[in-house]
Amino acid sequence: MKRLLYFVCFLCCVGSTLEVQATHNRAGEITYEQIGDLSFRVTITTYTKTSSVPADRDSLELCWGDGICEWVLRNNGPAGVNGVPQGQPLPNNIKFNQYIAEHTYPGRFTYIISMTDPNRNGDILNVNFPNSDQVPFHLSTKLVILNPQFQGTNSTPMLLQPPIDNGNVGQPFIHNPNAFDPEGDSLAYELIVPLKDTNTVVDLYMYPNEIEPGPDNQISLDPFTGEFLWDSPQRAGEYNVAFLINEYRNGQLISCIIRDMQITILEEDNRPPEIEVEEEYCVVAGDTLQFEVMATDPDSGQLVQLTYTGGPFVQPISPAQFFGPTGYNVPPVTGTFFWATTCDHIRDQYYQVVFKAEDNYNFPAGDSINLSTQKTVRIKVVAPPPENPVATGSSGQVELCWDAPYACEMPEERFRGFSVWRRDCNDTFEPDSCTTGLAGSGYIEIADSLMTLSGGSYCYIDTEVERGRCYCYRILADFSEINDAGFAFNFVESIASEEACVQLSRDLPLITNVSVLSTDIAAGTMEVRWSKPNADDLDTLQNPGPYIYKLYRSDGFSVTNPTLVYTASAPTFWQAVDTVFTDTGLNTLQGPYSYEVAFLVNGADSLGVTEEASSIYLSIASSDMMNTLTWEEFVPWSNDEYTVFRFNNTTMVFDSIDTTIQQEYVDDGLLNGVEYCYYVRSRGTYGIPEILDPLFNNSQEACGIPLDSIPPCPPVLTVTNDCESLDGNCPGENFENFLQWTNPNNLCADDVELYNVYYSPTPDGDFTIIETNTNAEDTTATHQPGLSVAGCYLVTAVDSVGNESIPSNIACVDNCPVYELPNVFTPNDDGANDLYVPMRSCFIESIDIKIYNRWGQLVFETSDPAINWNGTNLSGNDLAEGVYYYVCEVFEQRIDGVLPRPEALNGYIHIIRGK
Repeated sequence: MKRLLYFVCFLCCVGSTLEVQATHNRAGEITYEQIGDLSFRVTITTYTKTSSVPADRDSLELCWGDGICEWVLRNNGPAGVNGVPQGQPLPNNIKFNQYIAEHTYPGRFTYIISMTDPNRNGDILNVNFPNSDQVPFHLSTKLVILNPQFQGTNSTPMLLQPPIDNGNVGQPFIHNPNAFDPEGDSLAYELIVPLKDTNTVVDLYMYPNEIEPGPDNQISLDPFTGEFLWDSPQRAGEYNVAFLINEYRNGQLISCIIRDMQITILEEDNRPPEIEVEEEYCVVAGDTLQFEVMATDPDSGQLVQLTYTGGPFVQPISPAQFFGPTGYNVPPVTGTFFWATTCDHIRDQYYQVVFKAEDNYNFPAGDSINLSTQKTVRIKVVAPPPENPVATGSSGQVELCWDAPYACEMPEERFRGFSVWRRDCNDTFEPDSCTTGLAGSGYIEIADSLMTLSGGSYCYIDTEVERGRCYCYRILADFSEINDAGFAFNFVESIASEEACVQLSRDLPLITNVSVLSTDIAAGTMEVRWSKPNADDLDTLQNPGPYIYKLYRSDGFSVTNPTLVYTASAPTFWQAVDTVFTDTGLNTLQGPYSYEVAFLVNGADSLGVTEEASSIYLSIASSDMMNTLTWEEFVPWSNDEYTVFRFNNTTMVFDSIDTTIQQEYVDDGLLNGVEYCYYVRSRGTYGIPEILDPLFNNSQEACGIPLDSIPPCPPVLTVTNDCESLDGNCPGENFENFLQWTNPNNLCADDVELYNVYYSPTPDGDFTIIETNTNAEDTTATHQPGLSVAGCYLVTAVDSVGNESIPSNIACVDNCPVYELPNVFTPNDDGANDLYVPMRSCFIESIDIKIYNRWGQLVFETSDPAINWNGTNLSGNDLAEGVYYYVCEVFEQRIDGVLPRPEALNGYIHIIRGK
């Protein structure tokens, strides 16, 4: 009796303790700072109810993710009676708490840092309302320990905006956590369900707009800025939402923070203030950014306070400043943002500043709870362009130079040098004042990490140039973050320099045409044209005539084994006119040809050889109702457009059917089994004034016959059975599984004619065909696998020409084992209940049952699921009437094999012998 009374008292104490803790956690997050190779300083930040004094936590249990947990004392606010800081009380019954600890991990790995507190505060509308105080408050952060030699070190972003905010019914609510990463890593935001334990979401959670759904009551989260918008809250009360803040470096996820925040929605005759400011700015490092911010209030008689947070304000070098009135003031309240940027501020990611305007609306009770709004401003600090590039051409090279020193060579640990980019003069590109980099602009990077000084300038020699060509250059300055081990990450490019162009001298011929005239396997013909050197660039006194052109040909896309096919000569330069040659007896059907022209002066002296130029070679891949055309060429000019021609069997000529800038074209909507023939014509240019422009060249003719070689898309399969409806007694071999799948004719095909159904007893086993369904509209099947319903299935679709789809998803069903034991039987030989057997038994492989008397002596055991115990002991003697205890392990037939039931059965058996 005393033991029972003590137990009841213990339960009362526990119940009392839980109740005083029932109004506690509002919001929070976990962040960390790397302080050593494997060492980290972790901060748990929570916001709690100030009035929940009995539930106040002077310490929290922090689990480091490596199997170690420890209690961490609070370290902010004034000291309490026990000497531990009490946290920082804030207005509106809110307390700000921080708990900081340091830890060294055993090795490089991914760890989940977590904290779980038993209680949230009560009456949160979207968290198990009205019993939210019984829902645990769980915070976690993913910590990835990087290899410093290759990936650098890392600390989580700083969350600059507190996770407590107010809104009003019917008014837009805006909040931004304003995460800032000093290392320049990219951040992405995601709205998630709050957690109550590791990998366990809060039960019965509803997003705030789901409490009273409506078309105007929507929520959204900007994945790039983190701005959370609730269009029009409909019900007053407290709500909680959670954000996942993902941090990426060079495309790799390196940390995740879960922030759990609380929103209080009021229902008052009040509207939030308004903020007027531009949403995005761009500034060149070294320049000063200055702009005005104004806060107003649509309700007269209220004061407004304008505050701010953001990365620019926490910079260690030349931080931003905000000049304006402090505290609450009569609106409009105007302030000035001022930031004298330096080269230290260059980064690929935007800086973010969040301005917050709060009013001082007073409730009838006299309490003041501010209604606020926020405005996010994004600021891009870009590196200045290299200055004054000059390109100078000479024989076979271009020298490109620009000013030294560069404006942002300091800090030198971040400056990586310059990259040089080149394009042909005929392209066009005009960057705007804030565009960085040149990728996708038509320029090609030809050199990087350049820091070579020449005569007080930076210079680069480009030797990969062709005579007679015109080239344009731009320079970029390159930056990155550098860790202590010298690892570079988060690369940044400057604004591009001005363009520097140069026309190289043209003292050699230029091939302008390699065009197929006729297509044949042996009698094909090719037209080759070239232009003579420029008269102003060829020194005819130093290089007198006679002048000789020698044309060489080779199979393929390059001149690897040249054959001389034509020679032309002229005694004077003026007689060496542009030349054309028709090459005959070629196999233009099965491959391309390449040509080059050697130019000889003084009758025998070689001055040089032109760049190689190939014909266009067209290939065709045929498939269901379409031909896919692709083509290749290797030419010294730039092709900017291709025209596709198709033979018209009615007019017996080739018609132009389309133009493209790609080297691929899909001609669809064709008839299967019909031959279609094509050729492609390119349009190109050298961008040199005296050279023919544009240049047109034809491919060979090629043909294709569309045919249905594309299989249907796979069906989507589901499998069910009536296992759960069984009464527990297995009905022999009459188990049935019911299969149903989608019809590809309704999704991706129009000629599916049959389905093949495959079966395997296990997910990893070999699948064998069990049925072919020849009715394309019947997408069901029934299968009796035998003594078990466990098994896996897949289905394929087969079209009218025999193309079989890839397998559908593998759909598996498992047995539903049942094993229930009675608590009484009557072994009195009356023919009724004489044996102890299970009441329900299905899909049971074996058991291990042991039955004991009241003194703990074993009286019976068996592994047979049928048991069939007649009430005798191990010696075969009848046991007395009474109560016996059993423990029974059950081994079930499952799709993955024979598996033990997680928990053993146990209970009491009454033996009754009276008739």
